[in-house]
Amino acid sequence: MKVTFEKKDQEAVFKCALDDAEWNKELDAAYNRTKKRYKIPGFRPGKAPRRMIEMHYGPGVFFDAAVDECIERTYVEQMNAHPELNTYGQPEVSFEKAEEGEAFAFSLKVSLYPEVKLGEYKGIKLPKIEYNVSDDDVQARINDDLKHASRLVKAEREAQLGDTVTIDYLGTVDGVAFDGGKAEGYDLKLGSNTFIPGFEDGLVGVKEGEERDVKVKFPNEYHAEELKGKDAVFHVVVHEVRYEEIPALDDEFVKDHTKYETVDEYKKGLKADLEKAAEHRTRNERIDAAMSAITDNAECEIPEKLVNMEVDRMYHELEHQLSHYGMKAEDYLKYNNSSVEAFKAERRESAAKTLKMRLVMRAIIEAEKIDVTDEEAQAKLDSDPTLARECEMEAKEHGGEATEYAKNDVLSEKFFNLLLSANEFVLDEEKKEGGAAKKSAAKKSTTKKSADNAEDDAKEKPAKKPAAKKAKTTDKAE
Repeated sequence: MKVTFEKKDQEAVFKCALDDAEWNKELDAAYNRTKKRYKIPGFRPGKAPRRMIEMHYGPGVFFDAAVDECIERTYVEQMNAHPELNTYGQPEVSFEKAEEGEAFAFSLKVSLYPEVKLGEYKGIKLPKIEYNVSDDDVQARINDDLKHASRLVKAEREAQLGDTVTIDYLGTVDGVAFDGGKAEGYDLKLGSNTFIPGFEDGLVGVKEGEERDVKVKFPNEYHAEELKGKDAVFHVVVHEVRYEEIPALDDEFVKDHTKYETVDEYKKGLKADLEKAAEHRTRNERIDAAMSAITDNAECEIPEKLVNMEVDRMYHELEHQLSHYGMKAEDYLKYNNSSVEAFKAERRESAAKTLKMRLVMRAIIEAEKIDVTDEEAQAKLDSDPTLARECEMEAKEHGGEATEYAKNDVLSEKFFNLLLSANEFVLDEEKKEGGAAKKSAAKKSTTKKSADNAEDDAKEKPAKKPAAKKAKTTDKAE
């Protein structure tokens, strides 16, 4: 087969041509792969000669099968022969006019990722990001755990804000009941602002068994048109008043509600967990800051085709997430006064930024020659059981070895380590004065999420099967 190759801008075109002998060999191969499909009188399935099948089914009977196999094999061969090409998407297949001495000709056009001109990505001075854990943070977490373990206890007193009352109520406007203004056995926490202003305050001081009329005024911006700005009266019957009883912090509570045995162990464990979360947040936000800076410093033009693919990926991700809740993306967007078109339009800018970030990441990985060995990947799997399960599932679903999927995690970890060690995080005055560094809640890194896809792009992938277009048979091809 004669193949010519031309690279131009963000495309590469392979022009391929087969002579009579080569094309006849492709037809023979297609005949051998598919001959059992055809029934010819006097022959058992798969035993009829090629010429007999062509006489009964037409001279182009094996054309499509030969074309598909020839194009797919050629694409894989050319991608392996040109590892320097960073391609995306499926190739465009075109059938060309066969020249003299040619039996079949076609071209493959592949899209190439844009080139990245890296700017400064080392020695950058960035605002210092640091999250520490204080005794107040530990106490706040303890208070949350105690509150979570609280229970409602019947109160032998008047209701106070924070208490929960079980009530029946009937609302009227000008003595006439209205839709949605009646309930029985309703549990209401006073001070929760669940009802319209004035209702919950009007129940402060009630006792079990008491009946009370609560006068309120519907807000002017109330959702029901017929009730906007109206005066109303709710007749309320109180069945029960309960208050929240928070347990004491002692060894008994710790044993019953945590994995620890004593209060001291519990406090130390909480602090260790919070410090670990603070370290993760510090690392993730520093990575975000560094990645944002080096991406801004780089030059790269993102083609519309690539942006469209990324936007489609975002939408399919939304579809997948919503499917777990039995929802369709179209219905979800409609409920939120949006549409598929609006969703995609709104995400084009972020898609372009994400793509540029991935390409910059890949360019740095290539420039720094960051690589991962099988031994490193296996060590990662051995040290991280959760990752090992995920990689084994990926390998089972998509084929390959678990270590190949683990390499992505090791690769990104090496890249981020380089990013953090090669740049300087200095204290800026705003954070020095403010309390941002005192927070310790873990935060998911947006850069890490974007890098999940970049990891695959940074590694050499096997060539994808092209979607070959069908063509009518021609006298020359036959």
